[in-house]
Amino acid sequence: MQYFEVIKEVSRILTYSEQNALAKIDDLMNTYCNQCPIKTRLRKLEGKTKAHHFCINECSIGKEIKQLGNELQ
Repeated sequence: MQYFEVIKEVSRILTYSEQNALAKIDDLMNTYCNQCPIKTRLRKLEGKTKAHHFCINECSIGKEIKQLGNELQ
């Protein structure tokens, strides 16, 4: 199954607000996180776990993503 087919299938299962939250998370990740120099540096110096904890607990974008993720539960 192709990526876009999976997304279509998932979108049939999720509510509109859940789809909206996923779209916001995806946008934030693509805009800020994927090329984040802080995350890259922390991963290199301290490992994936420490970088992940920084992103979730310290970074304003990570906190917003975490909040949106909580809406999906």
